[in-house]
Amino acid sequence: MTAHTIKTRIQVCAALAAIAPLLIGVRLFWLQTIRHEKLSETASKEFNRTVSEIGPRGRVFGAGGELLAESIVTWDAGLYKKELEAEAKAKKDPGYPARAVSELSRALGLPPAFREKYRKAKNFVPVRKGLDREASEAVKALKLKGVALQPVQSRYYPAGDIARSVIGVTREEKGLTGIELLYDKVLSGQVSRREIVRDNSGKVIFQAQLEKEARPRDLYLTIDKNIQYFAQEAIRKAVEKNRAELGMALVQDPNTGRLLALASWPSDVEKIEPVEWVYEPGSTFKAITLAAALEEGIASEASTYYCENGAWAFNSKVTLHDHEPEKTLNLSEVIERSSNIGTAKIGLKLGVQSFYRYVKAFGFGAKSGLGFAGESAGLLRPLDKFKPIDLAVGSYGHGIAATPLQVLNAYSALVNGGRLFEPQLVEKIAEFEGEEVFKNEPTVLRQAITPGIGGRVKKILRAVVDSGTGKNAAVAGYSIGGKTGTSKKIDPRTGKYLTGRNVASFAGFFPVPEPQYTILVVIDNPRGLTYGGETAAPAFREIASKIITLKGLKADTPTSHKVGHAAPARPISD
Repeated sequence: MTAHTIKTRIQVCAALAAIAPLLIGVRLFWLQTIRHEKLSETASKEFNRTVSEIGPRGRVFGAGGELLAESIVTWDAGLYKKELEAEAKAKKDPGYPARAVSELSRALGLPPAFREKYRKAKNFVPVRKGLDREASEAVKALKLKGVALQPVQSRYYPAGDIARSVIGVTREEKGLTGIELLYDKVLSGQVSRREIVRDNSGKVIFQAQLEKEARPRDLYLTIDKNIQYFAQEAIRKAVEKNRAELGMALVQDPNTGRLLALASWPSDVEKIEPVEWVYEPGSTFKAITLAAALEEGIASEASTYYCENGAWAFNSKVTLHDHEPEKTLNLSEVIERSSNIGTAKIGLKLGVQSFYRYVKAFGFGAKSGLGFAGESAGLLRPLDKFKPIDLAVGSYGHGIAATPLQVLNAYSALVNGGRLFEPQLVEKIAEFEGEEVFKNEPTVLRQAITPGIGGRVKKILRAVVDSGTGKNAAVAGYSIGGKTGTSKKIDPRTGKYLTGRNVASFAGFFPVPEPQYTILVVIDNPRGLTYGGETAAPAFREIASKIITLKGLKADTPTSHKVGHAAPARPISD
């Protein structure tokens, strides 16, 4: 072999040997230069994550600063199967994963099915959500590889079920009902973002907070925690005692429109019955007709009305009835004894136009302005549809439907000098540190009646409690005013009245000279005793008595003044 041939072969081998490094170099250049950004993005997606974390929701407080709702940390437990298996290999202990699963199951009381769930999983296995601090510490004490505890926010209610239907419910940090939904933008936790880096087993090996976490704002309600409790307890007992289907008790400050209690039983945390439920207010509405008649000057305390001995043939098809046969009554007696016939005659003299104007002035037929999605405006037929019979029965609260809140707010206007306030449930919004950012000031919507007429109405409504159908609402030593009501229930499917099914109610206020509290109690379909004076008035008395004690109100009536929860001389029939 010549030297030339050997040299040629060496050159060929060298060329062939250079091809592989050249190709590798070209490939590296392609990957590291041309494809660098794309490959880096792909790798980042595989191991790096920028996750959004929602901070705690804002707190909800009562009128006195009592904490009603807040977010607390709970933990969601999970298990990474690959980490357990890796630990078993490192320790050369094949039984480690099984023992770890057993220890975790005992610590958390997991069902036997969890082992099968673990066996079938490829890597991550959800264990249990919502662990409290004690349970999470028990898991940490096991010191098991592959166990992850993820902190999450959960809603906690330090006051228990106080005002729960008003506060509402949340899910995944979103308000679903009540105040939680209505003020979701205010209460929602602030979003912070973190960069998370995991290894190929899914374990977090690095996390950095990219944005500073901000605190949400807090909501202060007008609800008085103690008064809300009184209302809840009183209405629960009234419903159970009277075997009723539903009961509601509402308390308001008549001088500001602030709602101090909204209670219902049975309680439904997904509904606010006092603003959604609709009923015919019955004889509690007679106070509206009374105020309108006095304001228009078509009636006075000296006016008298013949009440037809309890049955009045209004026309050939309709006869109006009283619960008790009455002859001639003066204006106050018509209201005290709750005469439908007497009130109908007042309404007819008032006239459709004037009656309708006052009904609207007191807020009926319109939503209150609280803003809840489920709130009803009630049912009030258009003025041009009102017939004489509609005016007659409407004057005593039939043929007109309202929410309990509308009735309560109207009574507050009756006794506060005639001012119809916009009901308020939120007092203020504040930063977490306490700085006030919004103050809800009382808002007068309109002047429904003049103050002088309001004083005359209060005097007559006091007589209802002192000597009329509202005797069971009386509190010894204190001036109480109000009106009983009993109405028939309407079948929503047919629009007709249901036989033997009533709604009993009592709307009242105290102290009479300068009312500080307005209370409405509504009992849906009580069995046995069915009149408002028998069922709702005692619940009113219980709530009023406890408020008087709580607030230390001074007695304003001689203790020798008769109270009506002893057996009345006349039957309580409304």
